[in-house]
Amino acid sequence: MAAWLYASSIFCLCVTGPAQAQQESLRIATFGQGGPMEKAAAASLTENYKKLGVQIEFVNLPGNRALQESNSGRLDGELMRKAGLSTEYPNLLQIPVPLATTNTVAFSLNKNMDTDHGWDSLREHSFSYETGTKVIEQNTQGFSTAHAEQNIKTAFRQMLNKRVEMIVIDEQAGLQLVKEMGLEGTVHMLTPPVSTIPLYHYLHKKHADLATRLEALLRKNH
Repeated sequence: MAAWLYASSIFCLCVTGPAQAQQESLRIATFGQGGPMEKAAAASLTENYKKLGVQIEFVNLPGNRALQESNSGRLDGELMRKAGLSTEYPNLLQIPVPLATTNTVAFSLNKNMDTDHGWDSLREHSFSYETGTKVIEQNTQGFSTAHAEQNIKTAFRQMLNKRVEMIVIDEQAGLQLVKEMGLEGTVHMLTPPVSTIPLYHYLHKKHADLATRLEALLRKNH
């Protein structure tokens, strides 16, 4: 699961809440290059938090560090992640209304490679993915063919040099990278997707009251 700013950049989406409401500010973690799905989710969250009188600042970090910062309370939550992360990061509260649905897919130089068996398909082929992408890490744990990379563009270059056979990534982020790197016609997205899952917003438990209010608002608009 699959994010949308350049690494280590910080940006602020300034939102003014109702004049009568006390202004609250949150710093929410994102990771990765990002794409249309992440931008849409961020815009939706920004609008919903605005209704609650809350200003949002998004902070882009490497995937695992983002979770560490959110779980510690130094950041206030995660833009969106796979379900169930509260088991590993107990200070994070999952808002149980999906913000998006993501396809995890494989890209390859060989358009005829088989992904019909989902995650099990990856046992037969060497592949790289971005460190901190929990949906991939957890579903390929113990795979000898898996290689985690801090920089996903580096992973694509490894594939071009035939050091790995596949890149596993969120569909929209992958298509965006293929376009940015000028790889159309060279790198192919394989079908079917390896996995399709919903993604959820997370808040640190210190914001439990706000999480309840946000959930109610998201359910109303879902």
